[in-house]
Amino acid sequence: MITVRRVVGSELIKLRTLRATMWLLAVAAAAILVLGPIQAIGQVVAPAGDAADPLSIALNGVTLATLLAGVLGVLTVTGEYAPRAIRTTFTLVPRRGHVVVAKTLALALATALAGAVAVAGAVTASLAILDSSDSHGFRVSAATVWYLVGWGVLGQAAGWVTRSKIGGAALLLGVMMLLPPVLGLVPGRAGELLLAAMPSSAGSAMIGSDPVVGFLLWTAHLVGFTALSAWLVSRRDA
Repeated sequence: MITVRRVVGSELIKLRTLRATMWLLAVAAAAILVLGPIQAIGQVVAPAGDAADPLSIALNGVTLATLLAGVLGVLTVTGEYAPRAIRTTFTLVPRRGHVVVAKTLALALATALAGAVAVAGAVTASLAILDSSDSHGFRVSAATVWYLVGWGVLGQAAGWVTRSKIGGAALLLGVMMLLPPVLGLVPGRAGELLLAAMPSSAGSAMIGSDPVVGFLLWTAHLVGFTALSAWLVSRRDA
């Protein structure tokens, strides 16, 4: 019997056996683990004029890591379209929604594990170097890991929509990085609401100013885009 659990297992095997995906995940984790402590050392050796937030220094590598996680998400989907391997996957798992959910869960699990180790290491090392502590460290670290996971999930959604490596990456970056400044030009309350509803705004709020609302909105985006992907895939030819 084909179940989501078994399909998740097969997707995890795919992740482990594809060198490109493992390299992207490893480099994303390394960016977090290395860049934060390096920035902390630089802050100690040559202090800036204003004291910087220790957690911001510790998580200096997250921006690069999220981009890599997004690209990884795109590749986990589109990598099967180019060689037509996706047809074999859909033949073995006729319920295509199961494939979408399984890929999402497999990538989320792998990214969460790598991200948690990297974030914990970066925060611990950086705060030790800075001889500092932060009462919000655990919350911010957990939110950062979920933010990293979300970029991968959104990357997968972009891959399902475009079925193209370049197209998926372009769509992801467009929605996350180019669309918010454009919406910021919309005058009045409408512009504020549109900007606040964007995934990028939700992610920033989750880590910073409004963690509860940001978490709920960010998670809603991930669930919504995954559901949209499942709906599209079930109605398209492979």
